[in-house]
Amino acid sequence: MIVFVNDKAEIHDVGTTNDPTLTGLFIKDEGNPFKDWSVAKICCYKVSVSGGIVTMYTPYVDSNSIPHIDQLGRQVEAVTPYKAVEKASAGETEVTFVGVPEGKTLTTVVKDLEGNFIDHNTTKSEDIVKVFFEPLTYAADITLSIN
Repeated sequence: MIVFVNDKAEIHDVGTTNDPTLTGLFIKDEGNPFKDWSVAKICCYKVSVSGGIVTMYTPYVDSNSIPHIDQLGRQVEAVTPYKAVEKASAGETEVTFVGVPEGKTLTTVVKDLEGNFIDHNTTKSEDIVKVFFEPLTYAADITLSIN
């Protein structure tokens, strides 16, 4: 899992972020206290990580509000499809998505910039999805969707 923190170590995103001011911290699956938590609940905490191991975590929002935030977060996650896009350059043979949530249906599409769909294989382990394909002739967008 990757969490993104601000300069106060407050978690503001999980998996991916569009905020360049946040710093990504990798957390190993083993001993991860946030495993199976909603993103909303995770984002209520400050964290310290060393070597992929969480060494400290504590709420930075009112602890009485966290169960309500978690409930709303889980409801939103249950009805919100997940979509991520990675780019691959000509010659590449795989891309990796990290922080992928669980879901009923996982779909991957590899489409090069010429509009051709590329045959590929997909593997998933925990929250990591790898997409493999023959060396690309043209750059491509790899789209992962979960419903």
